[in-house]
Amino acid sequence: MPIPLQWDGQPGPAHVATVETANRLFDFVPQALHRVQGAAGAPLTPHAAILTPLATGGGMAVYKLTALFPQQQTQQLVCKIPHQRRIVYTPATDHQSTEDATRQLLDRLVTLADHLAQRTPGLFPRSGGVWHWYAADGTPQHLLVEEFIPGLSVERLKLIYEQAWLTQQMSPQVYHQSRTAVERLAVAAFLRLWQALDRRLFTSDPSPWNVLVQQPDAALTSQSAATIIDLHGLEDDAGLAYVVQRLAAVYGMRQDMLEEVLIPGMLDALGEAEGRALLLAELPRLEVEAERVRQNLGVDLQRPLLRLIRSLA
Repeated sequence: MPIPLQWDGQPGPAHVATVETANRLFDFVPQALHRVQGAAGAPLTPHAAILTPLATGGGMAVYKLTALFPQQQTQQLVCKIPHQRRIVYTPATDHQSTEDATRQLLDRLVTLADHLAQRTPGLFPRSGGVWHWYAADGTPQHLLVEEFIPGLSVERLKLIYEQAWLTQQMSPQVYHQSRTAVERLAVAAFLRLWQALDRRLFTSDPSPWNVLVQQPDAALTSQSAATIIDLHGLEDDAGLAYVVQRLAAVYGMRQDMLEEVLIPGMLDALGEAEGRALLLAELPRLEVEAERVRQNLGVDLQRPLLRLIRSLA
C-alpha cells in the first residue's frame, strides 16, 4: 500500500493531483529512495512523506519530499513536475509532439544523472527515477525524482555577499574576493560537467541559480563542493568554443571577469597545461565567431576574451 503523503506550504492543486496519482499507481517513494541510496545498506520503507514547494516557475515545478522513518529519521528527495507545455531543454523536431519531447528529455536526464554519478559523484544529483502515465482525460503526466542537495545557489550567495557589503558587514576587498571565488567555482563546475559528458554535451543556460554550494559558510576554494542542480537546453556536439561563449555570455565579458573568473575557473577544471592548450586550439573558431558577431552588431564584443586567450600562449 502506498505511503500517505502530507502537503505543506501552498502547493498547486494540479501538482498535488500529479504526485498523489503517481504515489497511488507506482508507490514511487520507496523506489526512488532505494535508487538514490544505491547499495548503501538495506533500504528502509518510510511510513509517510511531507512535500513542500521549492519553486513552481520555469520548465518544471519543484517540490522537496521529506520521507519519514521510525525513530525520527528522515531522508529528502526532490520531485519535479513538468508544466503542460513544451520544455525548452532539448531541441525537438517539427514532427515531435510535446509529449514525446518531454518524455525524451526526462528519460535522458535520468540516463545523464546515472552517468554523472559514476564519472563525477556529487556534480549532479543522483536520480531517483522517472514515471510516465496518462490522466483520465488522456493528458500525459510525468514525475521526475532526484536526490536532494542541501546548500545555497551561487546567485543567492552573491546576493548575501552584496547585502553584507552594503550594510558594512563586509569590506569591499572581502566582498570582491568572495564574489570572485564563488563565480569562479560555478564556472569550474560547468567545465567539469562538460568534461564528464565526454566534451560533447553542454547546457545553454549555465546559470548561477543552477549551481549549489554545499558548504556556503566555509572558505571557498577551487575544490569546494558544488553541484549543478538543473540542465537547461542540453546542446549536442558542444565544443569548447561554444562552452566558452555561453559562460562568457552569462558571467560577463568585462576584463576583470575574464581574468579573475572565466579563464581561471576553466583552468581549475581542465588543469593548467591542458586548459591552456585547449583554449589556444579553439582560438581560430572563436575568432571566426567573434568576426561574425562584429559584422552583425557593429561592435567587437569578444575582443577582450580573444586577447586574453592569446596571452596564454
